[in-house]
Amino acid sequence: MNDMQVQDAAPAALVVPRIRLSGITKTFAGVTALADVSVEIYPGEVHAILGENGAGKSTLMNVIAGVFRPDTGTVEFDGVTVSPMTPEKAAALGVSVSYQHPAVLDDLSVLENLRVALPARVFAAGDPERIARGMLDDVGLDVGLHLRADALTVAQKHLLEIAKALATRPPVLILDEPTAALDQDATEMLFDRIRSVVAQGTAVIYITHRLAELRQIAHRVTVLRDGRFKGGALVRDVTDDDLMAMIVGRSLASAFPPKCAEGAPATNFAVSGLSGRKFHDVRFAVGRGQIIGVAGVEGNGQAQLMRALAGLESWSGEIRLDDKTLTAADVKQKSAYMPSDRHSEGIIADLTVRENATFSALDQLSHLGIVNRRAERDEVKRLFGSLAVKTPGLEAKILSLSGGNQQKVVMARALMSKPGFILADEPTQGVDVGARFEIYRILREVSQAGTPVIVNSSDAAELEGLCDIVIVMSRGRVAETLRGEDVTEERIVAAAVKAQTHIAGDDAVQRLPAKKRPLHDFIQSDNATVAPLAIVIAALGLYVFSQNGNYFSAFNISNILLLATALGFIAMGQTIALLMGGIDLSVGPLAGFLVVVASFFINDGQSPQTIALGFALMFAGALVVGSINGLLIRFANFTPIAATLAMYIGLQGMSFVLRDGPDGYINFAVMDFIGWKLGPIPVAFIVLVAVALLAEYGLRYHRAGWQLRSIGSDEGAARRMGIRVDRVAVAGYVAVALCTALGAVMLMVQIGVGDPQQGVSYTLASITAVVLGGTSLRGGRGTFIGTVMGAVLLTEVLNAVSFLGLSQTYQYVFQGVLILAAALIYSTARSQTKA
Repeated sequence: MNDMQVQDAAPAALVVPRIRLSGITKTFAGVTALADVSVEIYPGEVHAILGENGAGKSTLMNVIAGVFRPDTGTVEFDGVTVSPMTPEKAAALGVSVSYQHPAVLDDLSVLENLRVALPARVFAAGDPERIARGMLDDVGLDVGLHLRADALTVAQKHLLEIAKALATRPPVLILDEPTAALDQDATEMLFDRIRSVVAQGTAVIYITHRLAELRQIAHRVTVLRDGRFKGGALVRDVTDDDLMAMIVGRSLASAFPPKCAEGAPATNFAVSGLSGRKFHDVRFAVGRGQIIGVAGVEGNGQAQLMRALAGLESWSGEIRLDDKTLTAADVKQKSAYMPSDRHSEGIIADLTVRENATFSALDQLSHLGIVNRRAERDEVKRLFGSLAVKTPGLEAKILSLSGGNQQKVVMARALMSKPGFILADEPTQGVDVGARFEIYRILREVSQAGTPVIVNSSDAAELEGLCDIVIVMSRGRVAETLRGEDVTEERIVAAAVKAQTHIAGDDAVQRLPAKKRPLHDFIQSDNATVAPLAIVIAALGLYVFSQNGNYFSAFNISNILLLATALGFIAMGQTIALLMGGIDLSVGPLAGFLVVVASFFINDGQSPQTIALGFALMFAGALVVGSINGLLIRFANFTPIAATLAMYIGLQGMSFVLRDGPDGYINFAVMDFIGWKLGPIPVAFIVLVAVALLAEYGLRYHRAGWQLRSIGSDEGAARRMGIRVDRVAVAGYVAVALCTALGAVMLMVQIGVGDPQQGVSYTLASITAVVLGGTSLRGGRGTFIGTVMGAVLLTEVLNAVSFLGLSQTYQYVFQGVLILAAALIYSTARSQTKA
């Protein structure tokens, strides 16, 4: 160990542990993730946590961070028991976490990611941009603060995550595989920063699989295996062999089929120079009767390599099968892929056992497009017999089978397609021991029959027992190739944890200086839609005016803006819902219902108090409806569509209960006051614009706006940042309803009567206006200014159809053309800015 790199910490006996975990046990659905684990973390030390995938490292960190509550055991912080530890308490105590999968929100800018994740006090000392730039400089990240995070590379996102973790100068810093995507320079910079904070007394918990990093940075090490504490020591007092024994520590199962007996069989599958997303220059070859395994710490490109070999992701390089070079089309046709996620990619839950087994081979079982059912059933029975599939019947639902038998059905489908080669990604994940050995036997028989088999597995013991050759991947490259007697669990794990290769190419940290590109930044911003909308609004107006000179009359301009005001307020509410990744189908009926309610109170002859009560009831009703929608979605597990559709139906029914037809005329004085104009411009429209500008400011520069966009961008990341997602979402749906109430006030002025049939059309119109304005239907991105302009454009289109003497059909044609054009233009512009 280099004494210049890691200095000895103070003797533990003289220091109170910053964190003491005692007897921590945690189970999930009967599966033990941690069993009676006790660990002490000292200030001024780097404490490394080692272990294979599934050893319990992440669970232990989540216990410290308050994400998981242990079933038994205690957590002490500076000698004081904290029970229960919650994310809020952990943050208050100064626990900061840098996650292995960065909690970075792609739809927010770099600066917004920092400001929404960090306490407001961090930016209170001066200019937020200057402070944020200092944070990035500390980790060597030189990117524009206003750059949207989806333009960052994986490595840059990791550095941003680390910058957030270091920003608060925390007393406890948890780093989960922080160097997984970093190059050598960035790794050395990070280690310098870790040494700096440790020197100031911070306790650093460093999760890693790499012994080389352990020697560089850690003072103390703890090893977990299968959820249990297997040993701990000062790094200087333990050898790599000792650590390997603690990490692996289990004997190889003896029930694997015999391996290929031939020493050098003829090669029947080979790849060279294969590169793709998260893997680079992969080379290997396998002979007839051999099985090749792919190993490595999770996230080092293994999964992407398997998907590329299956033709599911793009790749470059050469793939050869039986001395024939395969094209991308050949790869798709000749590969049979057994995915690791059986339920989302391997089976179709609504189909039967027979249908799941044969849908990839129907061409081989049909003649002139007609499937031969007898041949299909006979082939399925034959394969199921050889695979020992246990099923209540071929027509049983696939979910009625055990996990192991479901996996055998997936394997049967792969074999039935008569593939050129088989790709088994985590083939025994989630299956029992008996089924595992059946799967091992089948893969070996397939290989011996001449079909190449490539297996990716996170279980080193499985690879040792099953494979003749194993390539170990680290950061997207082949770190070591093991053959014959070298294929042992110890060698596989050692190759993974000792790998020192660092990622290069597209995922490396870009060290180019951040360029100031105002036009580029504007085009990739949410408000980029304002310019094309303004052009379209002006062009359409000028064209209609050229056909009808009355189009720009004061009366018509006032009419368009008044109609756009009602739609604009309702569409602003819809924008809030879409920003959160939801939708509100109830806004139209809610607007109509609120007008019906108003028609009982805001009438001629009513006292000012009664009229005021009518307005109060409108907004109170909106508050109740918004709260119900939010609570149903966040706490009753309704989807946004289901909850708001149910509210749609309920509100429309209540409107007809209150009024079976138009009745209850609105007070003329009230309508005149609300419809007051400055020249041809309604004051209400000016209010709409002012509200939109204020809302836009809050969306960009206020924590509430960042949080709103955060949950639409990535709810999981938002939760890890400490955002109270449920509370924000309920408040968001309340805001949707209150905006709709403002729109209902304008609708009341337009129709002047309580009509239960009015308002419904505003649901579709509001969604149309929002889409025209450039708000993403997937959440996270949007603009209130664009929404208002979308409402103006939509109203203008409907008005222009009348002035041009066209039928109502053209209203829908023009709306459809506008929406398609907007979607095409916006998506193209945004995709080009990522280049």
